[in-house]
Amino acid sequence: MESENIVEKDWYKKLFGIVDKEILHLKNVNDDYLWDILNKQSLNYIYKYCLESPWLNQFSLAVLCATDRELSPASINNMMSILNKRLKEIFDAFDLVNIEDLNYTHFHQYLSGQIYEDHTNRQRQMLISYYKSFLYNVSKWLKNRIELERQEHFSKFLFPEFPFDNRDYKARDLAVTSAQKKRKEETSAVTPMLPDIRAQSHFRWNQIKRLREITNKMIAKVENEKIFLPFSFDYEESEYLNERLYFTLNKNSDDEYYLEFIKSINLLDGSKGEGLWFFEILNNRLLGAWSNLASDERKTEGISFLEKWGHDISANIHPFQSRNEGVLTQGFQLTRKQQYNTSRLFINVEPLYIACMFAILSLDIQSYSGARINEILQVSYDPECCIITEDKSIKPTKRNYILRLIPKGRDLLENYYMPESVFQTILMIIKELKSHYNSNTLPAVDYSISSRKHLMNEKRKFVFQYNNQHINQFTLNSVIRFLTHGLIIQTEEGKQVILKTHLLRHAFATHAAQTEKLPIDIVRKLLHQKDESVTSYYAAPTNIQISGTIESLHDNWMSYIDIQQGIQRSPEEIKDIYEEYKEKVGTVSKVVGGICTIDSVCPTKMACMGCAAKVPQPEFKYEIEQYHTWAQESEKRFLELGLEVEAKKMKLAMRRAKIELKEIEGIEMYIKDESYEPNIQFQKEN
Repeated sequence: MESENIVEKDWYKKLFGIVDKEILHLKNVNDDYLWDILNKQSLNYIYKYCLESPWLNQFSLAVLCATDRELSPASINNMMSILNKRLKEIFDAFDLVNIEDLNYTHFHQYLSGQIYEDHTNRQRQMLISYYKSFLYNVSKWLKNRIELERQEHFSKFLFPEFPFDNRDYKARDLAVTSAQKKRKEETSAVTPMLPDIRAQSHFRWNQIKRLREITNKMIAKVENEKIFLPFSFDYEESEYLNERLYFTLNKNSDDEYYLEFIKSINLLDGSKGEGLWFFEILNNRLLGAWSNLASDERKTEGISFLEKWGHDISANIHPFQSRNEGVLTQGFQLTRKQQYNTSRLFINVEPLYIACMFAILSLDIQSYSGARINEILQVSYDPECCIITEDKSIKPTKRNYILRLIPKGRDLLENYYMPESVFQTILMIIKELKSHYNSNTLPAVDYSISSRKHLMNEKRKFVFQYNNQHINQFTLNSVIRFLTHGLIIQTEEGKQVILKTHLLRHAFATHAAQTEKLPIDIVRKLLHQKDESVTSYYAAPTNIQISGTIESLHDNWMSYIDIQQGIQRSPEEIKDIYEEYKEKVGTVSKVVGGICTIDSVCPTKMACMGCAAKVPQPEFKYEIEQYHTWAQESEKRFLELGLEVEAKKMKLAMRRAKIELKEIEGIEMYIKDESYEPNIQFQKEN
C-alpha cells in the first residue's frame, strides 16, 4: 500500500500509472524523492510534451539521474528539449511506435543528412552528444547508486546503445568547424568597431536616462498640480539625434504610468524624425516572449524583422526576453494593450532604463578587460570585491580601481583592473538599487549561474540584481542586444552581427594580440585563462587582419634596403631585449595619454601608444596630440635622411595616436551628451 506521503504529491497524481512505479519512487541519499527536487521547468516540460511519448520512462530516469548528480537545471532542460524534439522527428520520419523499434539505421540516416536535409550540422551533432551523454551517465549512475538486485529492472529503461562510428562524427566535426568559422567572421567585424560600439552605447544610455528623468518630472508635475491625464509634453534630444520627441503621459488599469510616443520632428529640416533606437523593437512588439501572443501574420513579420537584423531564429526567437521581472519587458497590462493597438507605441520607461543600466556596465567591463559573463555577474557591493588602492609615489596621488573576481576554472579571487569610469557606473547602479529597495544597502541574493554556485554558496550583495533576484545570464545578453540593436556591424559577406558577451571577449583578445601585438602569454593573463592554446584560438588573426598584414608586408619588402639586417640579431642583442622586456610597470600607472592597467611584464617594452592595456583618458588628450605632432615631424626628418624604415615606424606611431584620439573623441562626445539639458515643453490635454 502506498504511503500517504507520496500519493498526495502533485507529481505522483499526474504520473502514476504512466511512469514506471519504481522510477516514481526513486530517492537520493538524503531520502528525498527525486521528483520533489527536479526543477519545475523540467517537470512542466514532461507534463506538456512527454506524457504520450514512447521514451517517457527513459526520459524520466535520465532527468532524475541528472538531478541527483546536481547537473544545472539549465543543462537538464536544454538536453531534454533537444533530445525530445530530435527523437520525435526521427519517430515521425520512420513511423516508429515503440522505443524498441528504434535502431542504429534510423540514427545513421539522420546523422548523415538523408532525412531532414534542412537541419544544420550543429543540430545533428547535438543529438549525438546529448544521446551519448544520457546513456553513459545513467548507466554509470545505476551501477553506483542502485542496489544490484534492482539494476536489472532499471536497465530496461536505458536508451538503446548504438555503435556510432566515424561517419556519424562527421556532423560533429563539420558543426565545430562551422561554428569556429562563424565566430571568427563575427569577431573580424566587431574588433575594429570596439571604440565605436562603446561610444554609441553610451549615447543611447544618455538618451534613455534623459527620457526617464523627463518622464519622472512630468509624473511629479501631474501629481503635484493635480493635472488630468493624458498629459502631453515634448523635448529636444541632443545634437547626436537632433530631434524633438512628442509624448503623452497616461496610466493603465493597474495605476501605473506609461508613455505613448506621438511623433518625432527633425530639428534641422522639419522632416519626420526616426525617434529613439529602440522604438522599432517596440513597434514590432518584439520584447519578451512575443510570439506567444502573436497571430500567424504578426509572427511572420516579426521573424522577418529579426532575421533582417541578423538574429538566428532557429536558436532564439525571443532575443529581447528577460528572465528577471522588471528588467526590459513592459509588464502584462501594457504588453496586452500594445498587441491590440498596433498603430500606437506605448512605453514603460523604467524597465528599459534598468535594462540599459546593466547593459552599459557589462559592456564597459568587457571593453576594458574581456571578462566572461559569469565573472561580470560576480561584481558585488562587498569590500572584498571593489578595491581602490592609492599610489602616493605619483603627485597628485593616483587611485587604482580593481575588481576581485573568480575566473572560470579557478577557485580564488584574481584582479581585474578598471578605469575610474567603471567604478563610477557601479556607484550609480548601487544608488539606483538603494532607491529601488528603499534602503541604505543592498539585499544579499543567490548567484544565478548554476555551474558556478559552488563558488558562490553564500548570498551576496551583487550589483547585477533587481527585485531581490540576481540578474540571469540570459537576461544580460538580452539587454546587451537591446542596447546595441541597430548598430551596423557586418561581416565581409554583409551579414549582420549580433553582439554577445562571449563575442566581445573574442574581439578584445583578437585586438590585443593582432592589433596591439601583445604576446599570447600576456593576453592569456589579461583574459584570466589557464590554457594558452585556448587563448591562441581566441586571438587568432581575422581575415581582414591577415589581408591588411599581407599588404603591409608587401610594402615593407619593397622598402627594405637590407632585409637580413632587419631580422638577424645576435645572442647578445636578444639577451638585451629580454632583460629590457622583463621590466615591470606599476599597476594602473600613468602613461602617455592615459593609464596602464597591466600588472605584469610590460608587453610593448614601454611603447604605450596604441597598447590594448592602456585606457585613453580625455584629460590627457593633449599628450597624444603632442605625440602625434612629434611622430609627424620625425617622419619628415627620417625621409629626408633616407631612413625609410624609421619613417615607417613613425607612420605606425601616428596611426596608433589617431586611433587613440578617435577613441577619446567618442568618449568626449558621450560625456558632453551626458550633460545635455533638453528643452522641455508641455501642455495640458483638452
